[in-house]
Amino acid sequence: MYSLAEQKAWRHSLQEVRPRAMWVPHYPFPLALLEPSNRSVLPFVTVHDVLHLQPREISGQSRPRQLYARAMLNLDGRRARRIFTPSQATALALVAAVPSARVTVTPIPVSETWFTPVDSGLSPVRGRYILYIGNAKHHKNLPLLLNAYADVAGSIPQNLVIAGGGEAVRTTDSRVVELAAQDKDRVRVLGRLDFGALRALVVGADLLIMPSLFEGAGLPPIEAMASGTAVLCSRIQVLRETCGEGADYFDPYDPAELAALLRHYGRDDEALAGLAARGRSHVVKRQELISIASSVEIVCSELENP
Repeated sequence: MYSLAEQKAWRHSLQEVRPRAMWVPHYPFPLALLEPSNRSVLPFVTVHDVLHLQPREISGQSRPRQLYARAMLNLDGRRARRIFTPSQATALALVAAVPSARVTVTPIPVSETWFTPVDSGLSPVRGRYILYIGNAKHHKNLPLLLNAYADVAGSIPQNLVIAGGGEAVRTTDSRVVELAAQDKDRVRVLGRLDFGALRALVVGADLLIMPSLFEGAGLPPIEAMASGTAVLCSRIQVLRETCGEGADYFDPYDPAELAALLRHYGRDDEALAGLAARGRSHVVKRQELISIASSVEIVCSELENP
């Protein structure tokens, strides 16, 4: 991804297949589509987020990477027949950056698997714990969670588990390594897990925390809600859009605000159960709305193209 090899692969595919249309699953634009022999191919693109356009203190991206992203997104805006985004917040950010973009919002539903029972014995963790799922890239803001947890670890029964990032957890953000090492008895860092173990880990958590500074949509929180796990999220627009009334929120720059929520829900099982029920209700309604919207879109398409 994001390489010359990727561009070569696209060119080869276009030469072999000679398609009428092409869908690209992330924002880099196939430069081969600018060649005269491919001008008739209709490009469609999915832009998951505009993270690479954000300031370095959020994205962690260098200036050359930001320039690359802007050039590619501008090509998407000029040449793509349609750009799909997973949230309204991402659509608005994209259009602000690339006014020519023709955007359709396609919210990502939660896989029905997350609503089904799971074997708790598959979880690699026992006891009570708070969970973070994902990588440790700069915008994920893991130091905030680690600092907040350090403030309350002595007053709540839950340990902190960080999972799902594989090598990224250990190498992407050195701050995470240093902070996690300060309390090895209470903070456990796992690598990548197979899906059964991951689901069991989510189901067994008291809380799932998403402290991100920036996201394109935010799947882990709504997957946790579907699993019956309570969720705390950073108060950024896209997570409020995705999680709605199903989560409680905190300032992603204020560890004390997150610490207060951890202390509250870590000590109050009744409040924890109420938050989990609220999340489950939200994600069920969200699934229904996405299904209705998809059905309406199919009917409209049939009416337009009988």
